[in-house]
Amino acid sequence: MGIFPLVLGFVLAWRWGYQGPLGLYLLSSGAVILIMWMTYYLAERNDLEGDRINQDFNRFSGGSRILVNGALPLWVPLLLGYGCLVVACLSGMTIYLRYQTGPWTLFLGGLGIFFGYFYSEKPFQWSYRGMGEIFIGFCYGWLPIATGFYLLTGFFDDQVFLLSIPVGLSVFNVILINEFPDEGADRAVGKKNLVVRFGREKTADLYLGLSLLTGLSFVKVLSILGPGPFWLWVLSGIPLLLIAWNFILMWKGVDACPKVINVLCRNGLLTNLMITVVLTVQQTVTSPVSGRSS
Repeated sequence: MGIFPLVLGFVLAWRWGYQGPLGLYLLSSGAVILIMWMTYYLAERNDLEGDRINQDFNRFSGGSRILVNGALPLWVPLLLGYGCLVVACLSGMTIYLRYQTGPWTLFLGGLGIFFGYFYSEKPFQWSYRGMGEIFIGFCYGWLPIATGFYLLTGFFDDQVFLLSIPVGLSVFNVILINEFPDEGADRAVGKKNLVVRFGREKTADLYLGLSLLTGLSFVKVLSILGPGPFWLWVLSGIPLLLIAWNFILMWKGVDACPKVINVLCRNGLLTNLMITVVLTVQQTVTSPVSGRSS
């Protein structure tokens, strides 16, 4: 989910006529993966108390269960998390110094590290304060698209923002629905995410509203940046159908059975991935941009 938006940024830059060496693509992709791994490893350790009492988890929530089941000692995710942090920092410095990608390179990477590290780590613990959903939408939406575009072009453009709207909204809903199965455990350990703060009914209304905004913004962005061939619109129907499917399921009630919640989580993830894929394909089949400036 972090790599696809980065690739979207690369493709947008390519459409503008900018390319880079293979090493830049690989190293920047690796840095993004390391930042995500850092976030996940540290969250596994910091969320252990809630994961232990969580009986309603599914494939998309409640952690990996590795630490809960005692398969690894607690120091392993700590070591891996900080190891990924160090290597990600070294990768960012290498990108900046070797490929001369511009002064914003370290800032963009620093944002990802800052929000990822403090997603579950003190003193901020975004995921415990009802801010984690917002920062996930930012870090899996605008940030990787802008990073991929900037590393090749050296500047930003409003098209990055447009592309990030449906991607960011859809990933916001991914984390939002994933919090539903964990509500009881999160409430017990004082994790005040949006579901705990507002309850299932109000959060369901938020989910429905964001689903509509995701679908509308996705169609609008496609039409603004170039509709492309007919088959692209057919392909774009896949995420729209998934959005409609989840909308109907959520509309029926927030106290759905675990199987329905699992479907909602799965469809949300696929929606985000397919939106990013369709936007990437759209950038490859529409006319190249010419005569544009920063």
